[in-house]
Amino acid sequence: MPAEVAAVRPAVITQETPHCLGEYRAFRHVVRNVYAFNLQAARLKELTGELRTCYQAVCRDVSAFTNFLEQLTQAR
Repeated sequence: MPAEVAAVRPAVITQETPHCLGEYRAFRHVVRNVYAFNLQAARLKELTGELRTCYQAVCRDVSAFTNFLEQLTQAR
């Protein structure tokens, strides 16, 4: 998703956004594959503190990509 496809579409998300999403993907993996009592409170606090920033980045990126798609549709 962070890769542009030349002459087809821009990147869906910026180069920075996958880094924050990767943290949550890794956490999801732990939650799905490890018992909940192994979760670390400090790590949960860190992730929840960064959630708003990551969410806003994803929303901004997807909105920009949606605008691209709308412009593409109107050009046809």
